[in-house]
Amino acid sequence: MTKTISHKLLAEVLEIAADGIICMDASQRITYFNQGAQQIFGWTADEIVGQHMAALIPERFRQLHGRELADFARSGFSARRVPERREISGLRKNGEEFPAEAAISQLHEAGNVTFALLLRDVTVRKRYEQRHQFLAAAGEKLASAFGSSETLLEVARLAVPAIAEGCIVENRVGEGFRAGAVSHSDATVETTLEEICSIGVRVPAAAHPLTQILQTNSPVLLQSNARETLLEASRTSAYSNGIRAMNPETALFLPLVAREQLIGALTLFGHTRFDDHDVEFAQDLARLAALALDNARLHDAVRASLRARDEMVGVVSHDLRNPVAAVKRLSRTLLKTAVQGELRDSITLISQAAEQMDALIRDLMDLDRLDAGTLLVTPALCDVQTLLTESLQTLRPLVEAARVTLDLEVDDGLPQVMTDPYRVRQILSNLVGNAMKFSDEGARVAVVAHQAGHDIAISVADAGRGISSDQLPNVFDRYWQSSRTDRDGAGLGLAIAKGLVEALGGRISMDSEPGRGTTVTFTLPTVEALAGVSS
Repeated sequence: MTKTISHKLLAEVLEIAADGIICMDASQRITYFNQGAQQIFGWTADEIVGQHMAALIPERFRQLHGRELADFARSGFSARRVPERREISGLRKNGEEFPAEAAISQLHEAGNVTFALLLRDVTVRKRYEQRHQFLAAAGEKLASAFGSSETLLEVARLAVPAIAEGCIVENRVGEGFRAGAVSHSDATVETTLEEICSIGVRVPAAAHPLTQILQTNSPVLLQSNARETLLEASRTSAYSNGIRAMNPETALFLPLVAREQLIGALTLFGHTRFDDHDVEFAQDLARLAALALDNARLHDAVRASLRARDEMVGVVSHDLRNPVAAVKRLSRTLLKTAVQGELRDSITLISQAAEQMDALIRDLMDLDRLDAGTLLVTPALCDVQTLLTESLQTLRPLVEAARVTLDLEVDDGLPQVMTDPYRVRQILSNLVGNAMKFSDEGARVAVVAHQAGHDIAISVADAGRGISSDQLPNVFDRYWQSSRTDRDGAGLGLAIAKGLVEALGGRISMDSEPGRGTTVTFTLPTVEALAGVSS
C-alpha cells in the first residue's frame, strides 16, 4: 500500500514539474511526456507519445543524438546527473528551435531499457545573457563616441538589426524633434530615411506617438497598422516617404530621458510584433543611449566653451595688447616731462592701469598655454641663493611702494636645482605680490628656502589677516578670490602659480589662519632627485 501511494505521489510530482520529463524505450519511441514537456514543446501527450524522439530534435542534430544515446546505453553509467548537464537544442511543434539543458538516466529492467530525460528550457536565461553582453558592448561603443552626432549614429547602428529592422534617433528641440541619425537593414531604404535628417525640427501632430512622449515621457507601442497610423499623423513629405519605404507593421517609440529631462526619442520599426522581451531590451538600450547622448551634449558644450575661451584669449592677446602697449609707452613718455600737479597724478594712474591690463593679458596667455600644454619651460642649472636673490630683486620697487619689509632666508649648503629662472620669478612675483597686498604697512614678508627630502621647499609667509579654513580648498581655483573687501585683480595669480610649479615638477600648498597670516610653500626638485628619476 505504501509503495502504491509513493508511486502515485511520484507520478503527481513528475506531472506538475516545470521541467520537461520525457521517457522513451530502447528504440527512442516516447513513452511518457509530462505537463512541463508539453508546455515547452507545444505537443500534447496524446500527440507525441509513440512518436520517435527525433520529432523533438532539430534535423541537423538527430544523427548525433542517436549515436550519443547508444554510447550512453553501453557506458554502464546510470545517469548524467544535474551537475554534468550540458546544453542542447530542442525543436518545438511550431518549428522553433530553443536552447535547453538536459540530464538523462537509464533503467534496465527485465531485459528492457527505459531512458528518462530531464530537460529545462533556458531560452529566457539565454536572452538575458545575450542582452547583457550586447548592452555591455554597446556601452563601450557609446562611451568611445565623442559628440552628440556621433553618439546618435552609434545608437541607430546598435538598434539595427539587434532589435528592429529600422531606427530613427532624434533630439528634442523645444516642442519638436530633429532627426540626428537613421539606420535600416536595407541600404536602399536607409538612403530614403536619411532625408529626414535634413528637414530640421518637426513638431509632431497631436495624433503622432511623439506627441504622447512629449506629454508623458512614456513609451508608445504600435503592434499593428503602424504604417497607416504614422502616415495619417505625418506633416512632412520626407518623414512620410521614410515610413512608406520601411512599410512597418509595428513601431516602438521610446523617450530618451536624462537627469529627469526628455532629451530625445528612439523609434524602432519592424514587420513582426515586439514581444515583452523586445520592449525590455529596447528600453535598456534607450536608457543607455540617453545617458550617452547627455554626456555627449555636455562634451559638446565643453568644447564650445573652450573654443569661445580660445577666441577670447586670441582677441585679448592680439587685439588688446598693442593698444595697451601704446598707452604704457605714451604714459611713461609723458611722466618723463615736467608735468606736475593733478595732471601728473592722472597720467600716473593711467600708467598703472595699463600695467595692470598688461599683467592680466600675460596671465590669460599663460593660462591658455598651460591648458594647451604649450607653456615654454627652459630649465637651467641654478644655485638656490642666487636664483631667489635675483628673482626678488625685481620686486624691490613694489616692496618699497607697499612699505613692507621683504626678507630672504636660505639654508646653507642647499643642492642645486634644474629649473627655469624666468618661471620661478613669475611664481614668486605672484606669491609675494599676494602677501604684500594683504599685509599692513610696516609688516614683514619672508621668503624661506630649505631642503625637504629630495626637494627644495620655498615658502612665502606674511603676517596678514589670513584665510578661513573653509576657503583654503579653493585658493588655487581660477578666478577665485577671498571674501575680503580689499581684493583686486582677476583671481588668476595663485592658479597660474600652481600651473607653473607643476610644470617645473613641483607641488604647491597653502597654510593660513585668520588673524595669524598665510604661508604658501612650493617645491623644486633637486638635481639629484631628477637624476634618480631619469635613472
